[in-house]
Amino acid sequence: MWKIISNIIEMFIYSAVYIIIAMVALKILGASLSADFEKRISVEGNAGLSIICGCFLIGIAIIISSVFR
Repeated sequence: MWKIISNIIEMFIYSAVYIIIAMVALKILGASLSADFEKRISVEGNAGLSIICGCFLIGIAIIISSVFR
């Protein structure tokens, strides 16, 4: 029983760390690509920029999962 609870807590901690790292990395990527990065994705609906960001986040997730193992 305690093993399950500790696994759930560990999962939440790892996901919180990933979310923080992903947000920082996304801000750095946005600053390096363009000044109005978030406006281009949300208002203009730039699909190419969205795909680049999605691939970047998947890459960061793969790197972080290999570090934690």
